[in-house]
Amino acid sequence: MHANAPVPPQPGGIGGERGRRAPARRWLVPACVVGVLAVLVPVLWATGGLKEKPKQPVKAAGTALDLGLFTVTVRDARVGLAKEGFGDAQERFLIVRMSVENKGKETEPLGIGGLGEGVVALTRTGKWVEPERVEGAAGGAETDMVQPGLPVEASAMWKMGPADSPEKLTVGLRAWKYEHGFTDEQFNWIVQREDDALVGRLTLAVAPMSAVPRAPQGTPPSPTPTVSRP
Repeated sequence: MHANAPVPPQPGGIGGERGRRAPARRWLVPACVVGVLAVLVPVLWATGGLKEKPKQPVKAAGTALDLGLFTVTVRDARVGLAKEGFGDAQERFLIVRMSVENKGKETEPLGIGGLGEGVVALTRTGKWVEPERVEGAAGGAETDMVQPGLPVEASAMWKMGPADSPEKLTVGLRAWKYEHGFTDEQFNWIVQREDDALVGRLTLAVAPMSAVPRAPQGTPPSPTPTVSRP
């Protein structure tokens, strides 16, 4: 009469097997997690854990910093005089001296469109400002360019106000990336200004004019840059 009625599963059949395998599956997941952690923990320990990389890592003067397009070693900061425009009148500048090497394949300017766009100084209001000018010397001669593989002694200069007399100056160095812009498909070296991210942030003691260090032999004296205070 009930030949077509469904037959209940036999003990030890599919239901029984599933009941026996369930605990094995529950133990399998923790075993995988333990295996992953065993590999991950040493890696995190070696790389410093899950801490975020600082946007403005603190660096010391005399440290060679790789900016991508340039390698820059900041030397010191001082106050100095330099001619501004035509005539013999001199103005006070805050000057940051640095050694620069061009890692690219083409000659790059020290000022606008080149190194100067990646060097900034911090004002008292917390704003990063680029230098008014950047001067350089290579092989005992003045230059405003830096050729690939030829080191240049450069001076980034910020004009000072008449009452400015800073004891310290904070300088930042921006990264350069080889990429294309939003409006063109041609690749080029582009300075990275987003989010005030820096390759290095350096705090330098500012030497007054009376204590200006002598420039290395064969290097023309560089002007002293000063950050104008808004």
